[in-house]
Amino acid sequence: MVYVGKPSRACAHCRRRKLRCDLRSQACGQCVRAGLVCGGYRDPNQLRIQDESEATRQRAMVGVHKTIPPRIRIPLDEKAKSAFFSHYVIGMGRTYDVLERIDTRASPERHLTASVDAVSLAFFHFQYALPEASSLARQKYLSALPLVNSALRSPQQIASDSTLLSILFLDLYEKIMNNDPRSSEAWMSHVRGALALFKYRKRQQFQTYVGRRLSVRLFTNMLISCVGAGEPAPVALLRLRQEVASHIDDTDPKWQVTGLVMEYTLLRAEMDRNAMSNTEKIKLAKQLDHKFKVLADNLPASWIRHRINLDKQSADVLEPYYDVYPDYFVAQTCNVIRIMRICLNESIRTLYTEMAGDGEDAEYNARCGRFASQIIDAMAKEICAAGPQFAGAEHIVDKKDDFSPIRRLHCYTLLFPYYMAARYANPETNILPWVLNQLRSMASNPGILHAQRISKLLESGENIPPWSVYCILGSYAFAA
Repeated sequence: MVYVGKPSRACAHCRRRKLRCDLRSQACGQCVRAGLVCGGYRDPNQLRIQDESEATRQRAMVGVHKTIPPRIRIPLDEKAKSAFFSHYVIGMGRTYDVLERIDTRASPERHLTASVDAVSLAFFHFQYALPEASSLARQKYLSALPLVNSALRSPQQIASDSTLLSILFLDLYEKIMNNDPRSSEAWMSHVRGALALFKYRKRQQFQTYVGRRLSVRLFTNMLISCVGAGEPAPVALLRLRQEVASHIDDTDPKWQVTGLVMEYTLLRAEMDRNAMSNTEKIKLAKQLDHKFKVLADNLPASWIRHRINLDKQSADVLEPYYDVYPDYFVAQTCNVIRIMRICLNESIRTLYTEMAGDGEDAEYNARCGRFASQIIDAMAKEICAAGPQFAGAEHIVDKKDDFSPIRRLHCYTLLFPYYMAARYANPETNILPWVLNQLRSMASNPGILHAQRISKLLESGENIPPWSVYCILGSYAFAA
């Protein structure tokens, strides 16, 4: 609305002096008495309030194009890099935060750029199941290989942080795109190559943040690759661990867990060779299980979970409670401990079954087997109690968006712990039907790949080695 004038008809002199105007024709009495020339009166037709909105809008629109500008199209590889950085560099994982700190001034790091392109597209394909992202990722991967090989032949680049990081990205690509370690040499070749680089790297590189992070990353990746491939940790990895330990806080629970996992790979290799009796195998497995238990029982105060008891049972929880952890990575590390204890006690339970015997031996072996089963059930229940906080259960106040990328990744990394809990816990625990229900709920979200596949594996009872399932899910590609 536009204001045009006031309704008063008084002459200008009376309006200015705020006098009562008698409105006499020709000139008002006030002006005559004051000896002034009366300015006359306003036209009543000009004194009104009128709606000028449309006229104002029309004036404002003069010269403005009515056509809508075309939508900005972001190239696929740029979208992929944005997704990769948001998870691995600055987001939930921060596994490769060194990418922001790495020094690339010495030379154009084409091999690093190409590796980032390949792994970003692979991760984007994982998130959104886009065939075009998968195809382009493969092309970028094949173009990155000769560039990395060229850097390995260069005395200036072979020991650089950028070259090591490039190889770790190629390994990450393999873990995302190739889920069968036993049929592909590439599944282990990159981490083996990265491990071989350490004889060229200088001790001073352990003094930098980037150097330490890359060393720990390589150790973790190589170790989990060995677990997935069923291989013992190589001697070179033991040396790397000793070197890294002198430059970091080796009391960190996550670091201590990796040390026990390394012992597990060595023990499993010894047991597979059948060079020991069942009694010796049980003894060593129990000793390692005890080490995991002691570690879990002595976590620092900042790692302690908080149990939430519910007034009534809910489909979102196995028991009428769930556990809240300080953050996702604490819960994940605790689940690793539980998974390792399930594996060890499943071996113990199987060995006692094989040693059934007669008389007192049979009773003793059966009792020991039941005790191993109780440990498995306890670990499985703890895994189930750790899930609701990150799966977005209905009764949790800070429930995350169903389609949040972080929520999807949280759910995805629960698949293997849930699988282990449901696969090895006793039927009386009702863990299997509960886990199947959780997996079906996850499978309804297209961003959580493999939930339906894991559900079908459990329903079929197919006897697949657990670490093969771990590899099918991408091993450490998304959270470790």
